[in-house]
Amino acid sequence: MERQDPTPSRRSFLTSSLAATALLVGGYRPVLGQDIAVEEILSDASKRLAEVKSLHFTLEVEGETFIDETGAIRLESAEGDLSRPDKVAVEFQVSLFGTGTVSIRMITIGDESWTTDLITGNWGEAPPEFGYDPSRLYDNQDGLGPVMGKLDEPVIVDIEEIDDRDCNHIKGAVQNDVVSAVTAGTMTGDPVGIDLWIDTETSDLRRVKLIEPDSDDKDKPATWQLNLSEHGEEVAIEPPS
Repeated sequence: MERQDPTPSRRSFLTSSLAATALLVGGYRPVLGQDIAVEEILSDASKRLAEVKSLHFTLEVEGETFIDETGAIRLESAEGDLSRPDKVAVEFQVSLFGTGTVSIRMITIGDESWTTDLITGNWGEAPPEFGYDPSRLYDNQDGLGPVMGKLDEPVIVDIEEIDDRDCNHIKGAVQNDVVSAVTAGTMTGDPVGIDLWIDTETSDLRRVKLIEPDSDDKDKPATWQLNLSEHGEEVAIEPPS
């Protein structure tokens, strides 16, 4: 007897089942008509970030992140620009000794850094205890690019829109020592949860979320949400006058 093809509805069911199995087993998800492995998406995003000459970023922090050695300055948010190879201009919103929020501006060029005084607002050399350096975000040795190649069991969650751009939302985890340069060692415990949103067309990294695990070391573990934009656009960063 000649074997008959499945009915259209059954063929549709079989196709969907096979696609779901491929996603669960091989880390694949249909993206713009193609099957792309999550490892390939991460690799392309890492290479793209290494090529970008400048970008704008914003950072929102929930929980406790202290950016000085004494634990007096708690980071709440930040916004700034990065320019390769070694220039940063950023404004931090911080809570000082648990009181109200104040702003600190910071400029880093090479090995020199300047910050504004908390009281006068005047520029001066950055104190050595002011330890957070945003330029590490796209450092080619320890920054976000290399981190993307060291995720534990990354999976594609969905395609989501960030700033009117379709992005692959990838979820995974990473060991603390891998991401410590990005967080300036402010997070404790393993593993650190990580979510990435990567542009499906350009491979630009557009959002990162880092989730500190619960531990006895902190009452309020931190969650960082970092948004990246204006990839490769011209930016001028000069010493303060």
